[in-house]
Amino acid sequence: MSLTAADVDLVTPIREFFDRRVTSDYRHALLSGGGWDPELMAELDDLGWSELTRPENRGGLGIDLTAVAGLIALVGDRLVPGPLVEQLILPAYLDIPDGSLVAFADPAVTLDWASSIGSVHMESGQIQGTIELVRFGAEADSLVLAVDGPDGPALLLLPGSDPALALTPISSSDPTSHYVRLEIASRTVTDAEILATGIEAATLLRQIRAWFRLLTACEISGIARRMLEKTVEYVAQRQQFGKPVGSFQAVKHIAASMAQAAISMEALCEATVSDIASAEVDFDIEMATWTAKAYAAGAGRQVVEDALQLHGGIGFTTEYDLHWYYRRVLALRTWYGDEHELHALIGSRRLTDGVDR
Repeated sequence: MSLTAADVDLVTPIREFFDRRVTSDYRHALLSGGGWDPELMAELDDLGWSELTRPENRGGLGIDLTAVAGLIALVGDRLVPGPLVEQLILPAYLDIPDGSLVAFADPAVTLDWASSIGSVHMESGQIQGTIELVRFGAEADSLVLAVDGPDGPALLLLPGSDPALALTPISSSDPTSHYVRLEIASRTVTDAEILATGIEAATLLRQIRAWFRLLTACEISGIARRMLEKTVEYVAQRQQFGKPVGSFQAVKHIAASMAQAAISMEALCEATVSDIASAEVDFDIEMATWTAKAYAAGAGRQVVEDALQLHGGIGFTTEYDLHWYYRRVLALRTWYGDEHELHALIGSRRLTDGVDR
């Protein structure tokens, strides 16, 4: 993604840290051994990652989320594991304890009606229910929980170590993402644990979910850019019949298609961030982020699958980076909706509100 001077000041030290810390050898060892490194998360916290978007009146730097899109694209480019998106979005909107690793238990991470992942209900100060898919729930110090309350949605903040939260690990094809099943048989909620209810909670959820979609799209765009660069480098070096395979017309066509998808994905993410930064009061952030995530979901998968094709068999081996990038894209593609689910939402909104909205 293209960066402004302010973005460069923000991204450069993080890029230098990733270059030094998240090397190819480190990544292979980590992904082959479970995909979680608490020391890496602690070092990022020391760099101030979780303080970037926290408002100044809560001890953070108060950087707007529109300024961190380049950081998340870099996370995708370097294939950095961990709840880095959660650590930027949630403290920007909610009063998360300083230095706390936070997870988000949200039934809306999947939009497919056939793949409902449950819900948690709150009544008379008691919560109970199940959410089948919580990213980094086992590793988190704190858990933000979206529940159905008597007056609409509510947002709660619970300690991750609470014995009332039964967390069951779920296997994932992507070792950079850890998931658990959350089950709450019954638990009393205190007033201090309630972050928001009713209209306030609904507004916060709309904003938080929109940013999860957009930053996930930015992460996919970072992966796509890295796969394009690695593929162009590979086909320029790989020889067949005494010539680089990149000189063959069929290979050029696929590489050109990859470039078109990767570059247009970056452009759409940048345009969406810019639109949000300069938005009027009636700006439809849901429509904007549905569009960006839908395109990234489909185009990102295309880019990585084309990269696999142009690399040949080597791209499928676990010893080669491309294998792990592909797994990551598949996991991110469905997070808060894939292209098919989001296109359905976009079409429904158009039909409901009119095509001129």
